[in-house]
Amino acid sequence: MKHRLSPFKLSPLASAVLISVWSTGAVAESVGAQKEQVEVIEVRGIRASTEKSLNTKRFADGVVDSITAEDIGKLPDITIADSLQRVPGIQIRRNAGEGSTINVRGMPQVTTLLNGEQFLSAGSISTVQPDFTDIPSSLVGAMNVMKSPTSDTLAGGISGTVDLLTRKPFDLEDGFSGAALAEVSSGSYSEESDPKFMVSAGYNGERFAILATVSHDEVNLANYRFGTLNDGWAYAPYENDEGAECWFCPTTDMTGDGDFDDAEFTYVNYGIMNRFTERERTGATVSFQAQLSDNWVLSSDVFYTDMDDADRQMGITADNAWGGHWDWQEQHDPINRGMLSNGHNLYTAQDITLHSPRVVSHSESHTNQRESTNFNFELEYKGDGNFSGKMRFITADAERSHTENVAQGYMTNGLAHGLKRNDGSGPTAVNPNGYGPDPIPMRLNFTGKHPTLSVPGQVQGEVFGSNIDRYAIVSTYSENNYDEEANLDILRLDGEYVFDLGHLEKMTFGVRASQRDVTRNQYVLLAPFSNPVGEGSVNVMWKDQGLAAFDTDGSGGTPSASAGDITMGADTPFNFSGLPQGWVKTNNDFGPVNLGEYYFVDPRQLDDPFAFQNSLYPNNIRGGVPGSSYTVEEKTQSVYWRADFSNDFYRANAGFQYIKTELDILQNQVGASICSNCPAEVAQDDGDIISNRSFNDFLPSVNVAFNLQEDLILRASWGKTMTRLDLKELAGGLTISRARAGDELAASEGISPDLLIATNATMQGNPDLEPWRAENTDVTLEWYFSPSALLSAAVFHIDLESFIESAQWQIPVEDADGVLRRNVTVRGQVNGNGGTMKGAELSYQQAFDFLPGFWSGFGTAFNYTYSESESGKTGFGGEAMPLVDNSKESGNAVLWYERDGFQFRLAANYRSKRLHIISTPGAMNDIGIWTEPTTYIDLSASYDVNDHFTVYMSGSNLTEEYESQYAQWKDNRMAQNIYERRLTFGIRGRW
Repeated sequence: MKHRLSPFKLSPLASAVLISVWSTGAVAESVGAQKEQVEVIEVRGIRASTEKSLNTKRFADGVVDSITAEDIGKLPDITIADSLQRVPGIQIRRNAGEGSTINVRGMPQVTTLLNGEQFLSAGSISTVQPDFTDIPSSLVGAMNVMKSPTSDTLAGGISGTVDLLTRKPFDLEDGFSGAALAEVSSGSYSEESDPKFMVSAGYNGERFAILATVSHDEVNLANYRFGTLNDGWAYAPYENDEGAECWFCPTTDMTGDGDFDDAEFTYVNYGIMNRFTERERTGATVSFQAQLSDNWVLSSDVFYTDMDDADRQMGITADNAWGGHWDWQEQHDPINRGMLSNGHNLYTAQDITLHSPRVVSHSESHTNQRESTNFNFELEYKGDGNFSGKMRFITADAERSHTENVAQGYMTNGLAHGLKRNDGSGPTAVNPNGYGPDPIPMRLNFTGKHPTLSVPGQVQGEVFGSNIDRYAIVSTYSENNYDEEANLDILRLDGEYVFDLGHLEKMTFGVRASQRDVTRNQYVLLAPFSNPVGEGSVNVMWKDQGLAAFDTDGSGGTPSASAGDITMGADTPFNFSGLPQGWVKTNNDFGPVNLGEYYFVDPRQLDDPFAFQNSLYPNNIRGGVPGSSYTVEEKTQSVYWRADFSNDFYRANAGFQYIKTELDILQNQVGASICSNCPAEVAQDDGDIISNRSFNDFLPSVNVAFNLQEDLILRASWGKTMTRLDLKELAGGLTISRARAGDELAASEGISPDLLIATNATMQGNPDLEPWRAENTDVTLEWYFSPSALLSAAVFHIDLESFIESAQWQIPVEDADGVLRRNVTVRGQVNGNGGTMKGAELSYQQAFDFLPGFWSGFGTAFNYTYSESESGKTGFGGEAMPLVDNSKESGNAVLWYERDGFQFRLAANYRSKRLHIISTPGAMNDIGIWTEPTTYIDLSASYDVNDHFTVYMSGSNLTEEYESQYAQWKDNRMAQNIYERRLTFGIRGRW
């Protein structure tokens, strides 16, 4: 499949329009193509930026909110998402405490444009919404959030479109000008001094102008995790005295009440994790404009981002050996939640003694290298007559490399779950010096402010975890690694014709053709193991010293240490005390929770998976995962037409956008497994599966603004929208999860306890998915009662004609030995129908400049959004479930002050509870995993020393807000993410 632009194939209609048009790609580029009546405002300071934003909103062609450059510079906005959360209807999602992605009116199906056109972001190569952690906010001059569709705005967002606007050289003052800043920030938990630098310089001459900006910053972010570490591994094991088919159901009376009609809600593991994210970001823009003649302007832009990050974690985890022992909970004060569909009563508890067969000193590192470059070329014509136009060409590329690497340092000896090593002299504990053979009683408690995991004070005559000789790396692996790359090419021609006719003001029209190619190659690291007593070798991913790869004793059957077979690496135990210098560190930092001090493999040693894995098990190679590797080519051809009407009483536009989408999807036929002790999807690539699809969308839209009074505007809009598909949801394959069978299941099914059995699966791609499609209606009343004041109210309704949702079903899946023994749950994406989103927005902004003296410097802003949604899914008790990640209520409140060179702003951002995922634990009805309400408080302050220098400080998350999650019931908490307060001090200069 080709990965660069193929010849555009335009429809006859598009070809006809192409011959006749030139355009301004900024018809969508600056929401406003605003009329001459728009007041030109020089932005400097909070009050001026407020006036600029309100001016943009007032004269916009639809329902629009705007943020100007001074807004971004004057709040503690680490990322663009942090800035956008102040817009009514915007909700953000955080990554390590930083704003990463956004919802508009409760929906994440939002497209983001760069100067009015599609662009590539390396953090989200397969989607049209970028990961804003990639993009330094200092590269952007303004942002417009368009909540109603217009026919000239590139379709792609269901609930809204965000347009990032970079600064243009011809907007600079004449001659040379520039700006620079230097700042340092620190977190309340990380305590490191993190630098940031930005330099911008430009020249605006009579006929040409140039502007260049470079930004670089480094951050270390605390990001602790408490509770369950795997959202998707929830189960409801039930008492199984009849031997019914249920691999995770014990044959014991778990509750001890003398019957076998109960079930207990549990996850496979719980832990307290120290987790820090380190990021190094660099961004740059270079823009050039030349006035070729009185009628022609040439513009070109380069937008570059580069980010390296590492998410490192270490902590103590207690688990049931990932499926080996399900009767491991001793619930204190359990609550009966009702009856499951299988007739068992479900019990949950918030105070639990975990009789843990395995306790692990867990270390893990996830790394990313991301880079993207977007080039834009424009030739604009503005004649003396009624016609103007622009030709625009965009080419972009992006790439991302992601790695994951894990080291599990056993503290237990393995005997509690039957895991043994065998060097040929007979089976023994896999970690001979570890604690055991009995399970370790770990007390898990969710009833306090933060979840706690308490360990017994004394085990086998010593403080638990205090002896380094108890620790050994028993298991290590590197999985979910991938390389992605994407290319994007766009050619568009747009035109505008102004009329001197009554109500008809102008017509705009254009054609566009684009091609986006995305390739993903996923892999694991495999180490070769030779037969210790004969010929042959196998490649292994899960390098677990309790697993055997060969039938070394000749007894037949599945290799097993207990059966007498030699295990992998049995002659080289990796005790912590014998590891290379610098590999092991002690840690007692678990944020607000006091867990004690333990030994860990330093996660920094895991940043390079090949180096780490080779140091323990030499000669690792990449093992391909063909089911999760793919290539997708997406071609679109579109044409739009729009007419604008106006008189003294109203402004209106109506038109359509027609889009033809063609998809060539190349998936891989998954063949036989190429390794031992590894997921089934690590396999041979047995050829290509090619799917060719196309679909058409006709998207009409109407926007009307009535000037009820000079400062009172009533808006109404209607339109159809669609969003481009996440290409990963089209092309990904089937991923099967497996776990060691363990003694209980081995006894009931007559299999080896070391056999890796299928537990669940994920279907990551569905080439038949249709895009999200919706019909949107908005009505807004806006009262501009001063140049810096607004009171507005809006109602909206989004009727989802089709959407993508998660579904679960049962299919038979083979165990590692190729035998089908049971059905497992498969999770995947399907199209749903009939969802809705409706709600209202209230907004108030005002500068109190009418007050006397000191008080005239104050101002405020407040907004509130109510968005109610229905997904068509039901929860545990049959209750209707909303769309994922929608908060029914959200709001923002700001108090600011500006006078005599001093500026201060205090902001609060609130989100009500939101659905994180809909989960179907084993043997259980659907349940909702919810995130509790959050309120984040930020502030900023600055002082203008003179016309050229400003000193400033900012604080984000002042109250150290955290995010707690619960499973279905508010009193059934299951996890918590801890974020830190961050303070920044800096100096900004301009000339």
